[in-house]
Amino acid sequence: MELSSGNANALSGEALLSSMGGGALPAVLFLLASVAIFLHRRRRKSAVKYPPRAPGGWLQQMYLRLSGTRSAYWMYRAACDLETEVMQIQLTPFMTVFAVGELKLFREILTDPRTKKPERLYGYFRGTYGGESSIFTSADPDGAEWHAKRKACAPAFSSGQIRRMTRVALDKTEAWIQNKLLRCYSFDVAEEMIGIVLSALSETAFEYEMTQQEKKVFGKELSLLLIEYCRKTPVIPFRDRLGWLFKDRRRTVTGVKRLKKMVFKIMEEWRAKENPIQGTIIQLIMDNSEAFPTDESKAAQLLEEALRKRPSEKWSSCEELQRVVEEGLRLHPVGRSIRKIGKDFYTAKGEMIPKGSVCILHFQMMHRNKHIFEDPDTFKPSRWQNPTRDMLDAVNPFSLGRQNCIGQSLAKAETFGIIAHLLSQFELSIESEGYVNFFLTVKPAEARLRARRM
Repeated sequence: MELSSGNANALSGEALLSSMGGGALPAVLFLLASVAIFLHRRRRKSAVKYPPRAPGGWLQQMYLRLSGTRSAYWMYRAACDLETEVMQIQLTPFMTVFAVGELKLFREILTDPRTKKPERLYGYFRGTYGGESSIFTSADPDGAEWHAKRKACAPAFSSGQIRRMTRVALDKTEAWIQNKLLRCYSFDVAEEMIGIVLSALSETAFEYEMTQQEKKVFGKELSLLLIEYCRKTPVIPFRDRLGWLFKDRRRTVTGVKRLKKMVFKIMEEWRAKENPIQGTIIQLIMDNSEAFPTDESKAAQLLEEALRKRPSEKWSSCEELQRVVEEGLRLHPVGRSIRKIGKDFYTAKGEMIPKGSVCILHFQMMHRNKHIFEDPDTFKPSRWQNPTRDMLDAVNPFSLGRQNCIGQSLAKAETFGIIAHLLSQFELSIESEGYVNFFLTVKPAEARLRARRM
């Protein structure tokens, strides 16, 4: 009997399936389904729009980051050139990040419960604390470690403690005026203001009086450590693993030991006190062995608190001063937030930022957004007389969400207190503009003011 070609094909297919056995059919179907899904995703991916790429590759990024001065405003200028509020940046050969300056997206990312700090990048900062974890370097806001540390330190920033710390800061400011400013009338802005705040913080938070030499050593060593762990290590491939080859990296090991030695001295002096003040940062940390089980973890958190000298609960009664400071923080925000997103996000243009991406929430890109601020590059305090809702939502120098700055109330109070105290007695003029430097935060370098008594 002759068979048609169709019947022959059918019989051969049946024979093939029969020869494969019953267990092979699911495997074939799974393979076909996998191929179909792969092709579908590939077509879908090819149709997805992504934010534009910033000019230059990772080598340019490394050069910019190492320069410090050039990198402070580079992202903002690159976004202006691309006419975008969100862009991709090739940070290293192995990492592309997204710089975000779009208001709605900025707030969505920071307030999304699935957003976390990227473990790898914040892990580099731990080198500054000798490898120990702290509130700032704990990546997961849902983790028990972060919650315990944050909860333990929060009472130190109560309204009563802030008032006490601000009073001490003003006393330190007046002592600096009498002992130093009235003798020369010229001062380095960053050096002197950091010295005042560090003295106040040491006395109020740690119950310890720092000597001038200790403040100098602290400032020098801390700068070297931040340059290494926040500027160099994140962008130079394999530097964290091959650090022993670099002289400046080896030097930071000495710096870590010196800072830890200073912090352990502060801890020992506090332990020797018969009646330490309750509610201070050091008391809350030292007496909480659940959140800080070892002396190393206690020292790491104390060192982090000493880092909280960023400029910016009560606002000054002078509305003009409020507007001047607010405009200064808008034009020159000290930092940025870095987060790893837990879901896909989309820009206003429909561009996708995929789940798992690292995003740099860039304050300056948003603070100078021309769609929110008229003449965004101009210092114009009067804009804050009748601000729009978008303007108020856009300026968040202390970040948003669960992992915002725990010490922002203190920072605001001290900034307004110290500035108001100086301006009530002196007229200030620029002697030298200096330059802008960047490692971890944006800060003035070698800028000098001259004071004239009124």
